[in-house]
Amino acid sequence: MADENTEAGAAGQVDLSGLGSFDFAPSWTQGDKVVARKSFARDDRDDRGGKRGEGRPAPRGDRGGFAPKGERRDRGSFAPKGERGGFAPKGERRDRGGFAPRGERREFVKPLDAEVRVLPSPKDLGGIIRKVQSTSVAYPLKQLAYLFLDNPASCLVKITPKDPSLRFHTCKACGFASFSEQELEAHLVASHLADYFECEEVECEPPKGSFACVAKCGMTGDLLGPPNLHGFDAKVREMIRTRFPGMPESAYRARIEMVRDADVVEQWRASCTKKTVYRLKGAAAPAAEGEEPAPNPALTREQAEGEFRRTMLPALKATDKSAVMSAEMALKTTDRATLFAVRDAVANERRFPKDLVFALRGAFHHRKLSFFRANDPRGPEFVCGAKPTPLDREHAIPELGELVAFVEAHPFCTVGQLSAEQRKHLAWLVEKGHLVQYFNGVLAMPEAHPKYRGGAPRPLKEAPAKEAARPDGEASVEEAPVAAEPAEAAIVEEEKPAAPEAPVEEAKQEGIEG
Repeated sequence: MADENTEAGAAGQVDLSGLGSFDFAPSWTQGDKVVARKSFARDDRDDRGGKRGEGRPAPRGDRGGFAPKGERRDRGSFAPKGERGGFAPKGERRDRGGFAPRGERREFVKPLDAEVRVLPSPKDLGGIIRKVQSTSVAYPLKQLAYLFLDNPASCLVKITPKDPSLRFHTCKACGFASFSEQELEAHLVASHLADYFECEEVECEPPKGSFACVAKCGMTGDLLGPPNLHGFDAKVREMIRTRFPGMPESAYRARIEMVRDADVVEQWRASCTKKTVYRLKGAAAPAAEGEEPAPNPALTREQAEGEFRRTMLPALKATDKSAVMSAEMALKTTDRATLFAVRDAVANERRFPKDLVFALRGAFHHRKLSFFRANDPRGPEFVCGAKPTPLDREHAIPELGELVAFVEAHPFCTVGQLSAEQRKHLAWLVEKGHLVQYFNGVLAMPEAHPKYRGGAPRPLKEAPAKEAARPDGEASVEEAPVAAEPAEAAIVEEEKPAAPEAPVEEAKQEGIEG
């Protein structure tokens, strides 16, 4: 066995780096994207601009009463029209904390009538299985499910419509699916054009002629070129595709500014000394002796897209009754009904990972891994590579028996609290199931429900020795036990798993086990 079974950190934690990108830390501690809740507490300054209790009257219109005629209070009373927290103004509709633009109404999204399941990716699931098998360390099944939820790219979403007449348009290359064929084609062009064409920058002559103005993107400041130049419309569509995907072309054109400055026109002209061309991959195959190689012409973006749509795109499309794609991809779909259904399914799994736990348990059973519940029949469920089996100490070498006796005498001891000599024999005992080693380094005896507790390791504490009976069968006054429970029982009671958050979730868990 590798040293990763026996070595632990300062806090008695087992190194989980072998799980790749997975980590048992909560998702809100990873990276810089920490979601902060809004604080609705008021500070010591009120809305009048001064400190409370100063006794200075507020200007008229800012007081706690009514505003002057024709005016409307902003803070402390009613918000301006269009910014209130209640109903939207007449003719407008609210949309999650704001209003739709004037004259534009949000369409009602009919809920998707389909079954949505969240499943583990086979590739990442295989890595988890190999990790558990190679180390024989016990991992919490529920926490393994949350590892997949914290990495959307490692989760699959299976969507099965309840209406048998509905069909998904799917991408054979990556599994992307949509009810809209147009959305699928847009995905194929955006995501898989580079699989068939390679792009390169080549030198070119700057545009010649006299130009009175040049168009500029009002959001990025990029110079798009004169509106009467050939290729201007293609440049606009490229900006939308690369910088503002999903934005209507009419809305983007409304943000274009016309600059009538000779210096800006010359600046644009100087930037047009290079252009991007596309060439078909593998088209320039070596020609036979005496023959000229087949030409591989340089194409513009529009020409490459046209060739892709004619020859490659039809072979990448398919239709199916259900769709299976990664959760990361499903959460980027533009179909709002599908997006909301996937969001709800992922949220339900975060509350209780029913589908993931069911799938993980089946995959682990198939690989002959063992399961047990810690502390009691309703405790947390763990999976490990070896079935807990007591050691036959009478026929074992003394070193093994002494290590097992040490763990028995020191409940909840960790790998980091063992001596170097004891660690030499730990790997074999864990591999054979004669000792249980949890993912956080805690060691336990191979009982029906091995003892477990989380958190940082605690100082070793000897288990209470049994009282020796006196010859007359009575205990002495000095040796009489005080009315206090044994240390081991107290620890077990202290670490008893908390009750489920809700009876419904416990019922779900029981349903999975059945």
